[in-house]
Amino acid sequence: MSNQKPNKALIGTGILLAITSSLCCIMPVLAIIGGIGGVASSLSWVEPLRPYLIVATVLILGFAFYQAYKPKKADDCGCAVEEKKGFMASKKFLWIITIASVLLMSFPYYSGIFFSKPEKKISAVDTNNLQVSMIHIEGMNCKACEEHVNNALLKQEGVVEATSDYEKGLAQVKYDKTKTSVEELASATEKETGYKVKP
Repeated sequence: MSNQKPNKALIGTGILLAITSSLCCIMPVLAIIGGIGGVASSLSWVEPLRPYLIVATVLILGFAFYQAYKPKKADDCGCAVEEKKGFMASKKFLWIITIASVLLMSFPYYSGIFFSKPEKKISAVDTNNLQVSMIHIEGMNCKACEEHVNNALLKQEGVVEATSDYEKGLAQVKYDKTKTSVEELASATEKETGYKVKP
């Protein structure tokens, strides 16, 4: 019975670290779903800690697996003693938490499925009016951030195409210069995403 509390604590700590390591990437998705764009950049400070949080999660879950699968203690007659454990201290629950942790830690790589592309009614565009501009964006730190910025730009009138690169901190946007300007796009992106933006 005394082994249940440490296992529960290890499992709880593991899932908490997995969630924390993915907060910076989960927030842009939640912001778009909930319509609260400015919240997305509020947890970008977690990104530099992400590798350490992932390593800590792996170590803690590894230790929890060691505790769960280590050989059982023998009693006076030499028989292995099987402790009765609740579901929260079971191997099954440990596996569920481990799978959830892996899904959370790998979230930036599949987060794009949660972003729907804005439906745009693009009238005939005079190619002479198209302009391509670069917008510098501070605070993007994963693929989810790129999707958030692209989504914000594509919602703006006159935008034909938008692509972002979180590593470079840039968004390239193609737009009709008669309908909007790079300054308006930068301002709208900053307002909707919460990232610091400059054209």
